[in-house]
Amino acid sequence: MNRSRLPPLSALWAFEAVARRASFKAAAKDLSVTPTAISHQIKLLEAYMGLRVLDRSPRAVTLTPQGKALYEAVAAGFGEIERVAARLLADTAPRTVTLSSTTAFLSHWLVPRIDTLRRAIPMIDLRLHTSNIAEDLRSGGIEAAIRYGRGPFPGVVSTFLCDDVMMPVCSSRLGLSHLEDLRHANLIHIEGRNRPTPEPGWSHWCTRAGLTGVDTDAGSRFPDSLLAVQAAIAGQGVVIASRVLLADALAAGLLVAPFSEQLAGDAYHFVCAVGVETRNDIASLREWFQTNLGSRDPA
Repeated sequence: MNRSRLPPLSALWAFEAVARRASFKAAAKDLSVTPTAISHQIKLLEAYMGLRVLDRSPRAVTLTPQGKALYEAVAAGFGEIERVAARLLADTAPRTVTLSSTTAFLSHWLVPRIDTLRRAIPMIDLRLHTSNIAEDLRSGGIEAAIRYGRGPFPGVVSTFLCDDVMMPVCSSRLGLSHLEDLRHANLIHIEGRNRPTPEPGWSHWCTRAGLTGVDTDAGSRFPDSLLAVQAAIAGQGVVIASRVLLADALAAGLLVAPFSEQLAGDAYHFVCAVGVETRNDIASLREWFQTNLGSRDPA
């Protein structure tokens, strides 16, 4: 194609706006220029073409037969360019993915790593959804989740990430090192916890550890693990919580695990809606969790 025979693009752009709006003033407003600038571009186009494309009168602007033919071609060309550009932008723009999980998992584990995740998978615009129940997953809604349980989970595509254990932790400031020290420590309880089963409470743990004579009902009570762990970090007592969720606080020295006895936990799984498991964004998200959370030895 000989591009030297194409009219100037700025003139075609002005002509398309005038023809579509049947008004120099309206076209000028659409293109954020003055009516005089629009008139100049139309004159440039007509001079280049050697024919009139518009008939102007005080009351109306109409297309000449030649102008009508040119408008149909220009409108079709601009329309096709717009469609292709929109598709290309959609292919390169970050795709929104909504991930659901519990308040505890998002707060303790994922939020501290969210910048790392976004740098690793820049094509995803990740939205977090907090829920302590298993939400329905579907394409265009909540597409993925991190679930805690034994599995399998019906109605979703599930990928095992890692097993978990429940362990007592506290601030090193409490100076606990022997089981007998628990007799004088404040026991922190997390209420409403339904996983794992049996409930990882102090009565169960003391029985496993062979520690008797401890009032396992006494102590502070909190409605979720986030508050309970913060209380333990502040030196207010000892709490039994998920080793996966405690990993950062233990690594930073904010908490210590003074006792070797642990309780079995459940497992973490990456799950997604049926039908989206092969999408590139979902596959990349699943692989990131497998790399950063998967294959952990709970012992």
